[in-house]
Amino acid sequence: MNDRLVLPVMSRRIARRRRTVLRALALGACVVTLATCSDAPSAPSAVDAESGAGAWRTWVLANASELRPPAPAAAGSPDAAREIDAIVSMQAAGTVPAATIARWSGSPSAAWDSTALHLLDFYFPLLPDVRLATPARASRVMALLHVAIYDALLATWDAKYVHRRVSPADADARVRAKIDVQGVPSYPSEHAAVAAAAAAVLSDLFPTEDTLAFHAMAREAGEARVAAGVAYPSDVSAGADIGRAVAARVIARAHADGAMQPWTGTVPIGAGLWQPTPNKYVRVPFDAAAGSWRTWVIASGDVYRPAPPPAPGSPAFQRDVAELRTLSTSRTVQQANMARYWATDAPSVIWEKYLRSEIDARRLGPVRAARAQALASVAMYDAFVACWDTKFHYWVARPVTMDSAIRTAFPTPPFPSYPSGHSTISSAAGEVFAELFPDSAAVYRQRAVDASYSRVYAAVHYRFDVDVGDSLGIRVGRAVVARARSDGAP
Repeated sequence: MNDRLVLPVMSRRIARRRRTVLRALALGACVVTLATCSDAPSAPSAVDAESGAGAWRTWVLANASELRPPAPAAAGSPDAAREIDAIVSMQAAGTVPAATIARWSGSPSAAWDSTALHLLDFYFPLLPDVRLATPARASRVMALLHVAIYDALLATWDAKYVHRRVSPADADARVRAKIDVQGVPSYPSEHAAVAAAAAAVLSDLFPTEDTLAFHAMAREAGEARVAAGVAYPSDVSAGADIGRAVAARVIARAHADGAMQPWTGTVPIGAGLWQPTPNKYVRVPFDAAAGSWRTWVIASGDVYRPAPPPAPGSPAFQRDVAELRTLSTSRTVQQANMARYWATDAPSVIWEKYLRSEIDARRLGPVRAARAQALASVAMYDAFVACWDTKFHYWVARPVTMDSAIRTAFPTPPFPSYPSGHSTISSAAGEVFAELFPDSAAVYRQRAVDASYSRVYAAVHYRFDVDVGDSLGIRVGRAVVARARSDGAP
């Protein structure tokens, strides 16, 4: 069964409604998120800190200069003058609404991040029938998207500070600057680069969506920057070329990472081994081959594979089963609420939303924000691959299978128990967040603990699942932190 291709049959009316809702959610998210950035732009120090980003380490490009475009038309040249005249006419005609300019006035990546998260929020409740937002696949979506955005930004920053083209508004008094870009060179356009990269990657990852809407968003982003007087049309064109080139590399990697290959194995049979669980008794577990998917930082999914769990019937195993049996009849309201909170989304999506809040609250510049998102998303994806390798190496039965007296807070997810995915990816995320935001390190490490305990409180995991998941996730997180410390970002 190819999990990526399992899709429901929808009526045309439902499909049209779905596309309309997606567009409304994506554009609404842009307005809400970017208004914050526009109202409170990054301090000049943030711009200065990013000026050397063209030298930072990339993910899919050999280096940020690999896609460097030729120099733009010189200031005062006939070509530059024609572009200036076109911008003046565009502003006079008011063809681009002020709301559209405002929508793209801040972070170049926030709208795309929100669009991806809305898609995952939409598909998550459709599990297990539609497997586009399984825990492992949700993390893969965000890793691919954020890597593409980050490399596109590094490539534009390399070119910006080589060519140092001033914005149209700074070049000609007839052009009104409707956005403060704080002196960042205009060529190539970072918004166009990010938009082209994100639109292409999302179109590949969600081919049944209205992919034309993604590309329409990308065109809107570029047009908004021109109408705002902060980009020439040639800036947008050069940025879009960079974004498409980065996306092509990311998509090629995605097509070769193993996630599109169907699982051809069989579920093993034996005492203490995984079996389908109530209430749907899903027979094909989620992403059984994910442990073999290509990783970004760690060498492979099995590089940190933990030792076997306690054997069924052993004192350690019986102790953890007894704990869950007790919880089944004594679970507190607080424990139940924590369990349900961490089950409302794929765990990586919850952490992505934490990160978006940090980026907005700290007013990170666009490259810093994209770096944080790429590091966190990659850490969670690699952690999932490592976790799934272990899950499907040992095939440990879930608690409800081993003791029918256990009552879970919600239906048990359809894949083996050991170790806990929530624990593994949350501990990995916690380490990366601690590195990125050291003043909040304790907060995020505690959230990782909460995510782990939530699975015990729900009685869907043994305590040894979460303990080993924590250790595994910390190892993955520290590997990503080590990469971050050597990527050239000050």
